[in-house]
Amino acid sequence: MQKKQLFRRVGMIAVLGLVSVSIALPSSIWGEGYLGSKLSSFKVTLGLDLAGGTELDYRIDLSDGIAKNSDDDELNNVDLEQISESVRDALERRVNPGGVGEITVRRSQVDAEEHVLIQMPPSSNVAKTKQEAERDNRLEFFEEVPDEEKKARRKIEGELVTTNGLNWDKRVAELTQGEGVTHEVFEPRFKDEFSDPNLWDVLAATTQGYVLEELADTQTELVYNVSADGELRVTKTPESVLAIVKLTHNGEEAREKKSPPMAKARHILFGYKGALRASENAYIDADEARTAAEDTLAQLKEEGTDNFSDLAKELSTEGAAQESGGDLGEFGPGQMVPSFNDAVFNAEGPGLLAEIVESDFGFHVIDVLDLQEEKTESTSEMKIGYEMIAWNKKNLRWKKTELGGPQLDQAGVGWDQVGKPFVTLHFSPEGGKMFADITGRVSARRCDDDVCRLAIYVGSEMLSEPRVERKIVGRDAQITGNFTPEDAKGLARGLNLGAIDAPVILSGQMTIRPELGADQLSRSLKAATFGILGIMIFMIAVYRLAGVVATVSLSLYASFFITILKIWPESFYGPIVLSLAGAAGIALSIGLAVDGNILIFERFKEEIRRGRGLSKAVDLGFDRAWPAIWDSNVTTFLTCMILFIFGNALMRGFAITLMVGTALSLFTAITISYTLLRFILIFEKFKNPAFFGVGFGDSKESSVGAKIRERK
Repeated sequence: MQKKQLFRRVGMIAVLGLVSVSIALPSSIWGEGYLGSKLSSFKVTLGLDLAGGTELDYRIDLSDGIAKNSDDDELNNVDLEQISESVRDALERRVNPGGVGEITVRRSQVDAEEHVLIQMPPSSNVAKTKQEAERDNRLEFFEEVPDEEKKARRKIEGELVTTNGLNWDKRVAELTQGEGVTHEVFEPRFKDEFSDPNLWDVLAATTQGYVLEELADTQTELVYNVSADGELRVTKTPESVLAIVKLTHNGEEAREKKSPPMAKARHILFGYKGALRASENAYIDADEARTAAEDTLAQLKEEGTDNFSDLAKELSTEGAAQESGGDLGEFGPGQMVPSFNDAVFNAEGPGLLAEIVESDFGFHVIDVLDLQEEKTESTSEMKIGYEMIAWNKKNLRWKKTELGGPQLDQAGVGWDQVGKPFVTLHFSPEGGKMFADITGRVSARRCDDDVCRLAIYVGSEMLSEPRVERKIVGRDAQITGNFTPEDAKGLARGLNLGAIDAPVILSGQMTIRPELGADQLSRSLKAATFGILGIMIFMIAVYRLAGVVATVSLSLYASFFITILKIWPESFYGPIVLSLAGAAGIALSIGLAVDGNILIFERFKEEIRRGRGLSKAVDLGFDRAWPAIWDSNVTTFLTCMILFIFGNALMRGFAITLMVGTALSLFTAITISYTLLRFILIFEKFKNPAFFGVGFGDSKESSVGAKIRERK
């Protein structure tokens, strides 16, 4: 190896070592300055047994399965044990997809109920874990069948004829026996609280206690609740329905009604090249636009605002100003850009603002024409309450197909020609055949004098309604929509993790104490430190200068390992959480690192005894030790991979730390130790076998080697 190459490698090792040591050491060493504050964000994440954490208790709702097993049809019976285990597996894939988080997911029974307990260390995001656990990832495909909707509508109209205010309760009990039919009760509300203004108009013209003469084409309400920690949870999204509606309340009620603050204003805009929506007549730069705005404001202060509109038409770079004279009309809070909004609504009253206002569009000279404060007035308004028997339109016009999540092999993210993300679906061979059959059926129909559609739902939310013009043969499909890259990645990940076979309901949350505690953790760290120091002293005593190299190599190994534990990214299923099992993996990996150095140094000493030069002995020592090092490390790595794939959370924690340690031990032994040894031997004063624990007179082989050299 050339000297320049050696110096470059040593320099690279020094830089890596400096960076890793800086991160690995406690951040308190660096004080409270910039470096200390930056490094304080990197921390080793401790597991449940070392630091405690949080436990979420989810009850599995098996009511649907129990109902199926209780009816007279034995063909639809399900295995409740299998469903419960499937739910546990799905939850574990969701909350700990990378397997490195030391999150344990296990089943539990409370009386006759099936529960799943999710235990996570303090580093875990509890809110995100709840969201992942409760997310509905069901993938469903619906084909459009317009004839079915027409038939269903005629049938519902027939039900309407026989329904009135007197037999309402009886009809509710009869009709809600059908699939997809619900009974909704809506408490009395004012007009501005109605989500469907058309329904309000019809109900307002109906007598209380009567049923509407026509079917209502409306939607259900958004249902949500706010948890104790202030988190908003949507439990039911609005759905389009056909409904038989009964008016239950229609009367005037007093209310305190708030009117938001309103303002009227006009402005002169001085835009510039590079500002948002800059026009062709914009100023060259921001400084020129600012100067022009300040001059115009000074002129208006001196001359008054009588000619404000004329100046706006002459000077404003806003295209609409030629007709409006800069008049913006009436607007409320939040309708203008923040800086403009704040300047107007914080004004003491109507009049020319004393300062120009800067926004993304440029600089504004603003004249406030009117400013109304928020006010509350007592009024009397109509309040309407109603009930409805609703048929979900999705179940009328749309027919659920046999294709869904079980037939999905893989979901991913793709990009169209303009860089817009979409979600790709790759089905199993069975799913590909189903997809071809479905698209063949849909493309053969006509819906409202146009081609029919195939609706794609995830978690009961319709994400895409592509029109199907021809039969699609293959195993690939796409979900398009207004996705951000993060949304598309999240949806693809959710689909890959799969749906839960039965709903889960959060029934409890508690803090759990660490099994070992701070005292035991401190003792374990002390034992590990003394153990590593003992190994270093042993290596130096036996291998002298090579032992010093091994000590440096092991120190770098330790700093690299701690650095990886601290910086493992969340985007790669991080962080790696250190538990007692993970610590055992680290201990074994240290043994591998020491073993690798010992194998190399023993081979190195053998080559010196055979009469090899030190540089040549280093090369041969590494070459001959490499097969044994490679075999031991690869078999260890493969064993860890098997544990990681098939093991539980604790076994995965052990496996991931041992895998990382094995890779690092290879790197430090083969790269760092080798480079440092070759670097030392550049200097003549270190080219003495005694520095490496070898004497030429202590072996028969060494004297033979000497004679061979003399003959040459």
